[in-house]
Amino acid sequence: MRITTAVAAATIALTAACGSPSGSTSEDTIPLGVIIDKTGVFASLGVPALNGVRLAIDEINDAGGINGRKIDLLVQDGTSDPAVAAAAARTLSSKVQVAFGTAAGSGCRAVQPILDAAKVLQYCLSPQQFTLTPLFFWALAPVSGYVPATMPWLKAKGYHRIAVIGQNDSTGDGYLSVFSAIAKSDPVNYQIVDTERFDSGATNLETQMTKIRDARPDVIVSGTSGDNVVPVVRAINSLGMTQPVWVGTGSATINSLSPLANDLPSGGLFANAYWADIPGQVPGSVPYAGKVTSFAQAYSAKYKQQPVAEAAGSYDAATQIIDALKSKATTGTQIAAYLQENHFTGVLGDYTFSPTVHQGAALPPVMMTYQGTQGFKLAFSGS
Repeated sequence: MRITTAVAAATIALTAACGSPSGSTSEDTIPLGVIIDKTGVFASLGVPALNGVRLAIDEINDAGGINGRKIDLLVQDGTSDPAVAAAAARTLSSKVQVAFGTAAGSGCRAVQPILDAAKVLQYCLSPQQFTLTPLFFWALAPVSGYVPATMPWLKAKGYHRIAVIGQNDSTGDGYLSVFSAIAKSDPVNYQIVDTERFDSGATNLETQMTKIRDARPDVIVSGTSGDNVVPVVRAINSLGMTQPVWVGTGSATINSLSPLANDLPSGGLFANAYWADIPGQVPGSVPYAGKVTSFAQAYSAKYKQQPVAEAAGSYDAATQIIDALKSKATTGTQIAAYLQENHFTGVLGDYTFSPTVHQGAALPPVMMTYQGTQGFKLAFSGS
């Protein structure tokens, strides 16, 4: 995309997002940027993530703003394309001190060096692993957090032979690294029996899935984001396979899984969960249960749908930035310092940042199962 095209598109997007005729900001407002996947294969993640940010911003604006100044949210559609996200970052880098997004790891990687160079704080909304830089934070725990969260479930179910099929990008790399780490940590009990990859957006995966079938795994790992889980499960069903399917959080949303509501794998479809994914089942013993419940009620009332971890993580991210702004931090560097110096408990749990830790709240050892039109249900808790 040419930069001139990106700027023209941004003008249209900002007008719609900000509610002002020109989409411009003034001294009476505080501009914050969002680069999000509103369209494309990652939209099922991007739309809830944008909703979470908007909910937090609407709450503070409805309460009068920050010292009388309301937040002006400048939204750019990354279109699930890293090149488009990078162009959007160039557009926003001179307008804001903070930018949220994207929802996909590939987009965050494309945006990171641009915002770093402009000294704009980036709050990425993906759980993928990244190189930590002073102004880069991310809302969900990195994929390495899946190891302690997933092993109790594997042990309880007696799953030893693991096959992985994932996207041929950073998402697939991340989820493969999780189960490779599990196998390496206990090679007697866990083995990766086959690994297959595919390009994001592929629709027919029967060739890859036939190889997995022949490897005779106990469980199949779908290392995907957004709608890429659909062809994985359809290939499993087409071949009559009966193994349970583990789905990465990046595809564990109602929007991503709805095409499979009447075509579920016979072995079940499971995903690690934050309590925000199943708010009606959060036990009172969880210290932040009240935050989960109040967020879920507000989100459901505003958007007429059940929240997911991506929405809760982006809500937490926006709330942390709001807290920093209330403290009179104004630049990306000052906001980063505030995040590192102040503990925060949000909808996803505890966030404790430091100069060497910029990851989000830890993933609890909780597993949920997708039940089609009935949504998600608690399947396992090792808490």
